[in-house]
Amino acid sequence: MHTLVHRARRNIGSKLSAEILIRSLAFLFVVAAARFLGDRDYGQYSLAYFFATFLTLFSDWGLNTVLIRDVSRNRNALSPYVHNVLTLKLLFSAVSLLAAPAALWLLGYSGALLGMILLSMLYFQGNHLVDFFAAVTNSMERMEYELFIKGLAKVLAVLLPLVLLLAGYGLWGLLWGLVAGYGAGVLLSAGIIHWKFTPVRLAVQREQWRYLLRSAWPIGLSGLFMTLYARMDIILLSWFGIPPAEIGWYALPVKMVEMLSLFPMLVMAGLFPIFSALTMADQETLKKTYRRALTLMAVLALPLVLVLWVLADDWWVFFFGASFAPSLPALKILLCTLPGIFVNYVFFHTLIALNQAPFLTRICGGAVLFNFGANAVFIPRYGYLGAGGTTVATEFFLVLFCLSRLQRGFYRMPVVREGGKLLVCGGVLACLLWVGKSRPAAPLIWGLALAAYGVGLRIFGLINREDWGLLKRIFHRSKASMETRE
Repeated sequence: MHTLVHRARRNIGSKLSAEILIRSLAFLFVVAAARFLGDRDYGQYSLAYFFATFLTLFSDWGLNTVLIRDVSRNRNALSPYVHNVLTLKLLFSAVSLLAAPAALWLLGYSGALLGMILLSMLYFQGNHLVDFFAAVTNSMERMEYELFIKGLAKVLAVLLPLVLLLAGYGLWGLLWGLVAGYGAGVLLSAGIIHWKFTPVRLAVQREQWRYLLRSAWPIGLSGLFMTLYARMDIILLSWFGIPPAEIGWYALPVKMVEMLSLFPMLVMAGLFPIFSALTMADQETLKKTYRRALTLMAVLALPLVLVLWVLADDWWVFFFGASFAPSLPALKILLCTLPGIFVNYVFFHTLIALNQAPFLTRICGGAVLFNFGANAVFIPRYGYLGAGGTTVATEFFLVLFCLSRLQRGFYRMPVVREGGKLLVCGGVLACLLWVGKSRPAAPLIWGLALAAYGVGLRIFGLINREDWGLLKRIFHRSKASMETRE
């Protein structure tokens, strides 16, 4: 039997490997797509992409999270969960694909854009199914299979579109390549789950469906709201008549920020099954682990923002070309969302583990209203830069309310004291990075700046040896409870 510290290290290590591969391929895809398509066609692609994001949200509706949470507590439940969740997902996918054309036609979009959106929906449905099969591996804490499942699907979904782009098929070739790549990924992923975990088949068990839908709807609604507040700005830009090229200038930084959310996403995905188990086994250990996870996210987000802000002028045009130079101001604005994104991953997963998904739903709904109102005011005046500022404000709207809830009802963090220490360390780092930017020995100065940041964190006690010791003690505190789950 593995200790819990080994489980956490293995989970996060496997997810890190998977996500590094996936994000590297995604970065390659975005660079190639931006360069081959140009700002106007990339704006069209982005608009179709974000419309498809909304229209396929019901394909998941929180069911993956419920599966991971419940199966991580009782692994004998794997087969019925897989069979019933898969059936529900396919049903939801069929409904969305049938309903979307009429809804899009009523919105008055052109036939060409409607076709792009429908193709984008098809490959998104494939992506959702690949994520479902990966969730099965997560629920059993076999993340090494996730590396294979997601990595294989992503390789196919990058290589096929790029081949068609190189062959001169343009935007339509890219979309058909994505459909074919994710379709092949779904078939191969289903085979892996069938062979290694449980038979892949459909099931209709009414009691199970009622429980799944009752448990998943607050999480699914939260996911819908989170996607709305994070992505509605792309849709609103088109509604307010912003040209496709400007939408492309904004959508590319949005995509980059998505990729930079790698670390908090993989850490919390690796820890979520353990958080769920500790909720039932050892609340005190859960509180300490929550505190360390939250501190870690803040400590990592700050240098990431500062380094990218300082270096953006040098690398952005190099990768994406001169036509995307107007994206730089939007990139620098959106980088400010990263601290909020990092800590919100901890807040969201903790609230779900504590069975407080209904609260999360309400707060995310409030974020949607806030985001819509702010965008309606600022997009007509400031265009895509106004949308970027609204996104930053919305992210910290969520930080404020989620932190307040957890401070009152779960664990009171010394936020002002710890935040002040972090700002001092970050201020030193920012000054050294800025000084080094125009110097011949810039890389050496930047290395010293990061080293000084690390020393400051150690002096202020924001990182210490207890972080690792805590993980080692997790198993001993919850051993009796965990034995039934191994």
